[in-house]
Amino acid sequence: MPDSHFSRRSFLKSSAVGTAGLMAPALLRSSPALAAESGVLEHLGVALYTVRDQMKADTPGTLKAIADLGYRYVESGLLPSLGPALKAAGLKQASAYAPTYLVTGNRKAWAGSGDMLPEGYRWSQAIDEAKSQGLQYLVIVYLMRAERGGLDVYRDLATRLAKAGEACRKAGLGLAYHPHAFEYEEIDGVRPIELLLKETPKESLGLELDTFWSSIAGVDPVKMVQTHSGRVPLVHLKDKATGTPVQYDEGKVPKEAFKEIGRGAIDYAAFLPAAAKAGVKYYYVEQDFSAGSPLDSLRTSRQALAALVAGKKG
Repeated sequence: MPDSHFSRRSFLKSSAVGTAGLMAPALLRSSPALAAESGVLEHLGVALYTVRDQMKADTPGTLKAIADLGYRYVESGLLPSLGPALKAAGLKQASAYAPTYLVTGNRKAWAGSGDMLPEGYRWSQAIDEAKSQGLQYLVIVYLMRAERGGLDVYRDLATRLAKAGEACRKAGLGLAYHPHAFEYEEIDGVRPIELLLKETPKESLGLELDTFWSSIAGVDPVKMVQTHSGRVPLVHLKDKATGTPVQYDEGKVPKEAFKEIGRGAIDYAAFLPAAAKAGVKYYYVEQDFSAGSPLDSLRTSRQALAALVAGKKG
């Protein structure tokens, strides 16, 4: 997928059909913990990167379709605001992606990736915008290769994230960091994501855990959410094709590795109760690539989650 992350970067800058009976039987094992966790569906949303092409063609229609599938929230870029369109569709937004360079200071790394905010735009303005939109969290969702490096680079990033997160905290917002696969690759025996979390105060930085990227990097998302219980307010949910090898370079992951929930190897029957126990507040289904219609993909994942929460058997 050579152009996938250029598309993702562009989306971050410009963005403001299955049935339960088709799911793997192991996914649908009854679980009392799951049956009690109706909050998953009440706080279930869609990461709008899933429907990036549809949003460009018909924003109101796409948002209405998402609401019709039973989703209640969306997550997108901070600017421009989707407020009026969301209200018309009956959807809400609790979190949004903020431009990474507002924290790292490395605007050059993002040149050519889409529209840039004005040179003088500050982190404080992003906070003000988030507050005006009624958001609860800002998310730093990606590091360009030019922003990565050795452990000292990540220590510096931790310092910057802690400062940005403290400014958010004082404004009544939370800040979260969304790792992909590369943050799980050890450098001198240390995973960068663990360094970032260790060297930032819990109250200043949370984790938006993506189950797919954790799993494809060889780290069990169940253990990840348990280890960082109380510090994972947001999660991205998607499944991984069975047999997919460990890969730290997201650009080398084949499109076929991305699966709807219930059609892959991730144990969501274990993950959902673990996430609820860990204090996850919002759950976003994201499908980077879909074999068919992204909306059909979202339908399949929504049905799988509903079946899990209800504790149905296949």
